[in-house]
Amino acid sequence: MNINKAIRYYIVLFSYVLTFAACHARLFPQSGNPNLMGQCTRASLLQAPFNSWFVKNYDDYPVDSLTAGRLRASLAGKRFRIFMGTWCSDSRREVPRIFKILDYCGVDSSAIQLVMVSESDPTYKQSPGHEERGLDIFRVPDLIVLDQGREIGRIIESPVVSLEKDLFTLTQGEAYTPRYPGAGTLIKVFREEKIGEIEKDLPALAARIKPLVRSSGELNSYAHVMRSAGETRKADITLKINALIFPDQK
Repeated sequence: MNINKAIRYYIVLFSYVLTFAACHARLFPQSGNPNLMGQCTRASLLQAPFNSWFVKNYDDYPVDSLTAGRLRASLAGKRFRIFMGTWCSDSRREVPRIFKILDYCGVDSSAIQLVMVSESDPTYKQSPGHEERGLDIFRVPDLIVLDQGREIGRIIESPVVSLEKDLFTLTQGEAYTPRYPGAGTLIKVFREEKIGEIEKDLPALAARIKPLVRSSGELNSYAHVMRSAGETRKADITLKINALIFPDQK
C-alpha cells in the first residue's frame, strides 16, 4: 500500500469511527449484511453501504409542499422518535422520506431520536439500549410524535394517506388510526386490563379484533415481539386470539 492510499484508508477509517462512536450505533452482520444497531444519527445513514438507498430515496421523494407548508407550524416544539431497521425495506423507503419532510418543515436534528432495531432472534425489534421498551414497537419504521414528552400519535410502517397528511392529522389532534389497528387494539387492552381478566373471555376479544385485521401476520408479528421481550403470557394470548380469528391457518 503506497503512502497516498494509506492516508486515504485511515481518513475513511477515522470518519467511520467518529460517525459510529458519536451516535452510539454499532454495525452487526444480519442476514449476511451489515446493519446498524442502537441509537444513531442521520450521519451513519450517509455512510456506505446505507447511503446507496438513503440518498436516492431522499432525493426522489417529492414533498407535498402545500400540506407541508401547513404542517410546519404544527411540528414546532414537537419531538420525534424513529425506530427502524437498516435491514427493512419499509424503513429504507419511508425513513429518508420522513427526514426530507422534517427538513422541509425546519425541524432541528436535536428533536429527532433515531433508533435501529434487530431482525434476529432473540432480540427481535429490540435495540441494545432497549429504547423500544414499553413502546410496543412491532412493525418498523415506527415514527412516534411527542409533545412535551407525551406521545400524541405515531405512523406505523407506512402512512395511511401520506406522510405529510398523516402527520398533519395527528398533530392537529384529530382522530388518527395508524396501520395495524388490530394489534393496536390488543396493545390498548393489555395496557388497560389485567391479564387474568383478558384470559377469561378470549373469544369475545377475538370477535372485537377480527374486523380490524387483514391477515394472521399482523398478530403473529406482535406475538413474536412479545415473546422476544420475555412477555410470554401476552404472546400466548395473542396467538390464541389469532387462532380464533384465522382457524384454518396453522
